Amino acid sequence: MDEISLLRRARTDIPERPPASVARGRAALFAQIEAETAYAPFAAVGDDTSFAPLPLRRRRRRTVAWTGFSALGAGAALTVALVAGNVFGVTGWHGGADPAAADALNAAAIATLEVTDPSVSAGQYLRVRTDAVYMTQAWLDEDVDAARVNGVVQDLGTVEAQYYMQGEQLELFRPANHNDTWWGIQCRARVAQTFGPKSELAAQQNPSMTQGPVGHLIELPGGRIKYELPGGGIEFGNPVGGFTVPGGASDDFTQLPLEPGELLTEIYRLNGESGRSRDGQALVWIADTLRGGAVPAEFRAAMYQAAALIPGVTITDEQATLNGATGIAIGRDEADNFRQEIIIDPATGQFIGERHVTLEGYGPAAVGDPIGWTAVTTEIVEAAPTDVSTCSE
Repeated sequence: MDEISLLRRARTDIPERPPASVARGRAALFAQIEAETAYAPFAAVGDDTSFAPLPLRRRRRRTVAWTGFSALGAGAALTVALVAGNVFGVTGWHGGADPAAADALNAAAIATLEVTDPSVSAGQYLRVRTDAVYMTQAWLDEDVDAARVNGVVQDLGTVEAQYYMQGEQLELFRPANHNDTWWGIQCRARVAQTFGPKSELAAQQNPSMTQGPVGHLIELPGGRIKYELPGGGIEFGNPVGGFTVPGGASDDFTQLPLEPGELLTEIYRLNGESGRSRDGQALVWIADTLRGGAVPAEFRAAMYQAAALIPGVTITDEQATLNGATGIAIGRDEADNFRQEIIIDPATGQFIGERHVTLEGYGPAAVGDPIGWTAVTTEIVEAAPTDVSTCSE
């Protein structure tokens, strides 16, 4: 809930404003205040070849109370708290997200805390479906053969690369008791888009999209993939729908702090030296974790607020649509000329999905085009799947 909505509780003649408009207006107000302030102590503070989706990944619930504040006073107090977070950051005066992006993320956090997570009863399942499309780079067999010298390709970079967009669909079914058996449906990859005859031929030469069953029904004891080892024996993989930790993954969200600054510091620690930059990889970690669809509401809110503390994060698209759902895209440019974005609805706190955008162009993709995206949808279902019929949709 933003300040305009809070004010409408006290006044009925205040028109409704979209979250993005509120965020822009508030950012402009802060800029004006800073420009007119005689003493600004913080004024000097500043701010391989293929792409595939990363693998999927209770603490007492917090409540938001405005006791002791009027509706307008509560909004003012919230604004002061958000501005302070953006100025001081997590590990000193290094700043945070752009004010408009921080406002949108904090609005989404507040809305998330006002929504109760769906309650899954015994026998029911929470179905988490992810639909992904991403750019794939490939080489035609005949082009590779033509580049061989004495039967060996000396430099694959001399072979003309082809590109196409590959689509994937994955469904996870989480039982009420997470220690019970989960189920998954992994559909065969499909061609989502090609860029001419040679691109189409390259996609056709990919056996993962042309051979084998249309999908697989996967049993996941306790939410973990079961592997049968050569010579006998069974081994279980990392939990799905959780978050990455050094050397693996965890589904115990109570390991994470709820205070946004502490959470961001923990994310930095978990990521170690991975990624192009500490801040960029922190946003990637948040996107990957939210994409799993299993994050409890209070931790989703904390992740939105942690993202609001990351320097360089901005609103990149006020009308971003993934799989039919529209929200605000919030992202951060990286030195490798790509941008990680998360798509959220600030009014409801819904996590719509994430996408990867090229900043210099990549293959047939122009500057600013997404070269990969994942949309997330959830619903409660009454039974576990018995077939892969949804793969034919």
